[in-house]
Amino acid sequence: MIVKDLMSTNVVSIDSEATVKDAASKMAQQEIGSLVVIDQNKPVGIVTERDLLSRVLALGRNAEATQVKMVMSKPLICGRPDMDVTEATRFMVAKGIKKLPVTQEGRLIGILTLTDLCAAQPDIYELIEKETKGRLPKRFMKRLAKRYYRT
Repeated sequence: MIVKDLMSTNVVSIDSEATVKDAASKMAQQEIGSLVVIDQNKPVGIVTERDLLSRVLALGRNAEATQVKMVMSKPLICGRPDMDVTEATRFMVAKGIKKLPVTQEGRLIGILTLTDLCAAQPDIYELIEKETKGRLPKRFMKRLAKRYYRT
């Protein structure tokens, strides 16, 4: 199975010039935990709930005055649609990411998450557990196990 078969093509993005408040509102409205950041029609970063907590709230920044480009995670680590899912899983674990934007010729065409992988192939959970060697938060791994792992 390849990434193209599992990725979501409905990727929610935000312009790099938008405010953090706009990003938080968009995430809340869409009920998602991250947005791919776009600058001049190209994906350049990702902003996650964790970015908002650690780079905005924890530092007392003004969400209405801070632009997404100032707090996004960059450079954007991307995958290819033709990657094997096991290769993609290992790549994500090695890079320490839970979400993998998928690009083709520099254009954003989808996104793959560790949750997507586990939902489609429950045995991927064991690979993630083995490859991460405890580096992913225990609450995340418990959530994956509870939702997708079958014995």
